[in-house]
Amino acid sequence: MNESIMDAKIAQNEQPQSNEIGMKEVTQDLPAYYVQRGDGYDGPYTVEALGQMLTEGKVQENSLIWKEGMPGWEPYARVFRAAPTPPPLPIPSTETVKNKEKNNQTNLLFNTVSKLDSFVGGAVGLEELKGFSWKKFFSAVLKHHGDEELYDVFHCGSSRTTPNINEVSADWPTPWIFTRVLLYGILLSLLFGWCAISKGNIHSYPALIMAVSLTVPFTVLILFFEINVRRDISMYNVIRAFVGGGAVSLVITLMLPIFLPNFMTSGACWAGPVEETAKLMAVLVVFALARMRVNHILQGVLLGGAVGAGFAAFETAGYVFRFFIASRFNDDALISIALLRGFLAPFCHVVWTAISAGFLCRVILIRRSEREANAQAGFDAGVFFDKRFLRLFLIPVVLHFAWNGSGMLWDKLDLRGEILTIAEYSTFALLGVVAWIVALRLIQEGISDTQRAKIASNQQAAQSVTTDSTPNAELPLENAAAKQG
Repeated sequence: MNESIMDAKIAQNEQPQSNEIGMKEVTQDLPAYYVQRGDGYDGPYTVEALGQMLTEGKVQENSLIWKEGMPGWEPYARVFRAAPTPPPLPIPSTETVKNKEKNNQTNLLFNTVSKLDSFVGGAVGLEELKGFSWKKFFSAVLKHHGDEELYDVFHCGSSRTTPNINEVSADWPTPWIFTRVLLYGILLSLLFGWCAISKGNIHSYPALIMAVSLTVPFTVLILFFEINVRRDISMYNVIRAFVGGGAVSLVITLMLPIFLPNFMTSGACWAGPVEETAKLMAVLVVFALARMRVNHILQGVLLGGAVGAGFAAFETAGYVFRFFIASRFNDDALISIALLRGFLAPFCHVVWTAISAGFLCRVILIRRSEREANAQAGFDAGVFFDKRFLRLFLIPVVLHFAWNGSGMLWDKLDLRGEILTIAEYSTFALLGVVAWIVALRLIQEGISDTQRAKIASNQQAAQSVTTDSTPNAELPLENAAAKQG
């Protein structure tokens, strides 16, 4: 027999069987309802099919339906006890809509910063943040703190006040003093501003320029001081780095152009490599004057931040004074440039120098570990030729270069008015966020190093106890005989 004919007969024999099975499944498992249509009816329909038809308007709640086992035809609503149509949802208030939009914008901002953090951290090769949250970080700001707590924070740095490594916390700190410094600086600036502008007291203008120039950089400096969990650098050395390092870096900045090609001093963009190099050289001067050895990363972050804060304060005072004279002693010009420089200070010089000095200490420690040298080894000048340091040092240099160069870019694009303002501040915000991402990850490595140092200290102490408790049988023969003698 032909195979096609055989396949046709097999299909004919199997088809009724499959239909019969399908009907049995419908009648046994799914109730089959009929719907009255005029003088007749149609169906059967499953419960799901009837519900869909009701939604589409093909069946009404008063439509008569019947299935096997029912005494007669009954309305759909009586059979299924149809629930009344729920009322319309309440229209959300304007405040609710605004709160929802605000939450969406906040989540979008945090997600964007988180993605940027992953990208920047991966590119730089620094540790991820562990146990860090902004809520916890600022949790101590609004709490009451007595004078004793204030003294404890600043009572550190000498041979008698530096805590033992086992007494140091290896968790993220909760700084709070920096907010008080910021508040006092703002109040002082307002007071001098009132005396100078409202009362016309010309002697108050220098004090006003000093106050607005120092307030924000010194606030960030105190923040870095509180973040140094090792507490091995005194406030005296920090102030020396702030004043002396800031002045030295400014002098080096003014002197470097003498030895550099003209093209490196012809534009604002080249201030990046020149000023960052000058500030890093000032950090080395601070280390030398304090006779301080490189022991951990946070050391570089704090002293670098101090030098950067001093440089920012001196530079801001110069800018404010210059604009004040150029505007023919216009008070509005003084206030605008002071507010601008003060607002931008935490995102540029202070954090840039903290990053470069932290990277310097990081690579010095890596090279010391590779050479198996101790902490008393002399300064390793080879670090400046190490590719690992040069690659990381480019980060603050590039950030500084982009910060100054963005203005030239907007001029070439001929941006004006509000568009120019938005473009400038968006650029500053992006570069500032990138800088602080790098700084926070560098601080995380410093905290992790502290944790490893504590573990090593505990292991060393345990080994010392084990050695001291060695039984007599393991002592040299002469020592054992002496103990028995």
